[in-house]
Amino acid sequence: MTTARLNPTTRRAAHTALLSLALVTGAATAATAAPVAGLNKAALQELTTVASPDVTIGGSVFDTATLAGVGAAEAGSITFNLYGPNDATCATTPVFTATVPTTGPDDYGSGTTVPTAPGTYRWTAAYTGTTTVPPSLCNAADEDVVVSQATPTLRTLASDDVPLGGSVFDRARLTNGFQPTGTITFNLYPDVVCEEAPVFTTTETVNGNGPYQSDPFTPTAVGTYHWRADYSGDANNTIAGTACNDPNEDVVVSALATPAISTQASADVDLGGTISDTATLTGGDDPTGEITFTLYGPDDADCSGEPVVTDGVTVDGNGSYTSAGITPTAPGTYRWIAAYGGDANNAEATTACNDENESVVVRAVPVTPTLTTEASRDTFVGKPVYDTATLAGGAEPTGTITFSLYGPGDATCSRTPVFTSTVTINGNGVYPSGTFRPGTPGTYQWVAAYSGDSDNEAVSTDCGDPAEQVVVRKKTPYGPKPRP
Repeated sequence: MTTARLNPTTRRAAHTALLSLALVTGAATAATAAPVAGLNKAALQELTTVASPDVTIGGSVFDTATLAGVGAAEAGSITFNLYGPNDATCATTPVFTATVPTTGPDDYGSGTTVPTAPGTYRWTAAYTGTTTVPPSLCNAADEDVVVSQATPTLRTLASDDVPLGGSVFDRARLTNGFQPTGTITFNLYPDVVCEEAPVFTTTETVNGNGPYQSDPFTPTAVGTYHWRADYSGDANNTIAGTACNDPNEDVVVSALATPAISTQASADVDLGGTISDTATLTGGDDPTGEITFTLYGPDDADCSGEPVVTDGVTVDGNGSYTSAGITPTAPGTYRWIAAYGGDANNAEATTACNDENESVVVRAVPVTPTLTTEASRDTFVGKPVYDTATLAGGAEPTGTITFSLYGPGDATCSRTPVFTSTVTINGNGVYPSGTFRPGTPGTYQWVAAYSGDSDNEAVSTDCGDPAEQVVVRKKTPYGPKPRP
């Protein structure tokens, strides 16, 4: 048999009626049956309770006790204990306790509490006072309260349609959860019934009600894609999710036009001249965006080094676009690459390193370095002589310096040198010749000649330069001393 719960007002009225009936019955029999009156009084000493209705987690629960059969002014108290969730024997520590003072027969409330976990909770109530009243025990009728999980709602909105190459994502808003945790998993399907394997999956951690967004994804094929989002639920919240083809969960990835780009670099120039590149865009669908011109070099044959310069030009339709003019600071071969970045309707397009017509040679204009020399001092036959040359003002000069020594009596340096010495050049600096030991006295003359290279003109000293003459004397016991 099932006992219906009565609200506290109804129960109180029933107890008042029962008490009045007992008093009348007791008065009628008092003269002849005093023990019976005492028995009726004892039957009315009771504590009956009714718990609040079942709730969803986050709601408040309470208990109501009706005290009967005590003195009208008897002071006492009722202690309410709430056990749970799922403590079927009320053996653990109560999750809530309240002691309420009493002043005779009446209805008394426990006060409210908000359970922190779903499950079945059980109330007990015990009266303390002059009169002994049996307590409300664990699992008493109408003393159970079921606290259910919250049922959150998940609403979603996919990103806008995109052209191929664009990124898509999904947005979800979780509401009506009770302090929700767990995860939301976003799946993107390529088929209309979401039965194929998702092309993309991402999971976001949930920390309360609110908005959540998937990671972005870039589809590799055109078509209509379908998002689904699923909330995992937790101890306090049921799972929630969207269905395939939910409104606002489809994303269309459209095909792009594929424009072509062709280029023509400017002509070769001497160092100090200006170079540029021109790109012609064709086949685009009213293209916008930008063409980026990148210049590599000199002599960066695979365009793997740091660019010399990068220049962007705004695109407004198919047509030809020219980079800004660049003045290189070093000779060599420069290489252009032009890249169209695409837009919502057009795919990207680019040229490659070493494409035809994309290299420009910047010719070196040789500089004329200076070459100064100083021969070793006068000496005697058999002693070593040498020359020293200083190369300056060159543009990172390489090549060689050749030292030629002409013998006595060759005032015009027209005969075959009696000695030559060649040294390798590695930049501006001081370079000494090799040494030579003359066997004949007389005046010798040095001539130094720098070979030049691609960036530097050849230069040489002149025959007869006083600084390049060495007087070699015979050895005599008392001859004049050589110049210092």
